[in-house]
Amino acid sequence: MCFNSAMPMQIGKSATPMLITHTCAADVSSHTRLLATMWPLWDSTTHPCEPRGSGKFHFDYNGDYATERVLIMSGRATLTTNGRSPPVELVAGDAVDFHRGYACDWEVHEPMTKHYTYIGSFIPGSITCDECSANCFAESYLSGFVDLCPGCYLKDQRKVDKLYRGAEYQRKGKKSKGKKRKA
Repeated sequence: MCFNSAMPMQIGKSATPMLITHTCAADVSSHTRLLATMWPLWDSTTHPCEPRGSGKFHFDYNGDYATERVLIMSGRATLTTNGRSPPVELVAGDAVDFHRGYACDWEVHEPMTKHYTYIGSFIPGSITCDECSANCFAESYLSGFVDLCPGCYLKDQRKVDKLYRGAEYQRKGKKSKGKKRKA
């Protein structure tokens, strides 16, 4: 069962920032599914567990990135945060953004694979292009969860029409009037 479709979950007290965004499989866009096929694949059977082979492990999302984005390809798992919030049930097709600072205990019930990518360096006010990793805070296009620099957004007309139609033009992370892609 999907607890919170495409909504950030509050962890801890109300002043705590949103640290996980869980999107149920039925609500994951086709362009997110396609984009994820280009990301590395993680396999739960290769991850160290405690006790060994149990499918249980703790993980802190505190790398030098702002968000780890994943698309669950197979399997089933439950994430818990020591009673600070409701458990999160993950199944094939779900998408999750784990934001820096989130920590949880994983329990993998069925062997899981997931595509993953790291989004943005942890620098307040930064936006990183999800295609080429360029810093595009000054000017970007937002399509669903995907941030694109102007170069990537404008370079491949067919790809833009298929994956990013209707992307929002932004300056410094805020909707802005201005450059529109020519039809």
